Amino acid sequence: MRVLLVFIDGLGLGEANPEKNPLFRFQSSFFRTDMPPAVGQVVCRKWQGKSYFLIPTDAALDVPGLPQSATGQTAIFTGVNAAKAVGHHVQAFPGPQLIKIITEQGILTQLRQKGFQVTSANVYTSNYLELVAQRKRRHSVTTQVILTGGLPLRSLPEILCGRAVSQDLTNEMLPQFGVRGVPVISAAKAAARLIRIASEQHFTMFEYFQTDFCGHARDWMRAEQIAGLLEEFIGALFSLAAEDMLILVTNDHGNFEDFSVKTHTLNLVPTLAFGSQAEEASRRIRSLTDITPVIVSILERNEPGDSR
Repeated sequence: MRVLLVFIDGLGLGEANPEKNPLFRFQSSFFRTDMPPAVGQVVCRKWQGKSYFLIPTDAALDVPGLPQSATGQTAIFTGVNAAKAVGHHVQAFPGPQLIKIITEQGILTQLRQKGFQVTSANVYTSNYLELVAQRKRRHSVTTQVILTGGLPLRSLPEILCGRAVSQDLTNEMLPQFGVRGVPVISAAKAAARLIRIASEQHFTMFEYFQTDFCGHARDWMRAEQIAGLLEEFIGALFSLAAEDMLILVTNDHGNFEDFSVKTHTLNLVPTLAFGSQAEEASRRIRSLTDITPVIVSILERNEPGDSR
């Protein structure tokens, strides 16, 4: 049994209005619904003859205010209602309270303690940790999950041999971070690399965050590019996944689905479930806090020998 969790930053389920929702203007197959979504209203769909599930997922978590990245991502990757734990939604990067939650209950930590093989597929610049030490960068929630889970960060050697995936999928943005000489690839090839990495682990995580940047900027030209990339990427993941792999795609808060505002939104977010155990996962996911417990329990039940 293999589980791949793809986290997309800032993409909700918005109105069926192409004037403000790029997912409708650019005909996204996966991340939109013509009906007003409700928690528990799981939709079974077909893509190229295969079934997948669209799960409207609560990102507000019974805490007033707009959902934010640090607490939403902590909820996804720990199973803890982080916003309720600290008393409010926290933007951007995690502080000491959230780092403590991540350190103790991060999904990579939980699974490693149970004997599972786990990884993150994202590539980092070779000097990333040095920049953090110089206070020129800060660890995101996902990076904290990796590091507190005791795993190394994938870097230039891995991506050059196809053993890592860039957060922009195609490698086009790497020169902006001082990484040169990495060939540009298609979103479908990025998906193939991610599937190959995930096939060698019990659990693999990957983060894409250009949706959130684009939503804040309300850049329609960039939104069209992103919608096309995600369509190609998710489609390729679904096509290439082995029969024993569960793919979950989830989001921390709304943003990209509503260009009428520059802020995050209160919209539910889409979680997609595809492959092995997908129907069971879809029945058990209602909020961001359900993602980690579902993954842990499915792996424990399906890989008893490896988890001892």
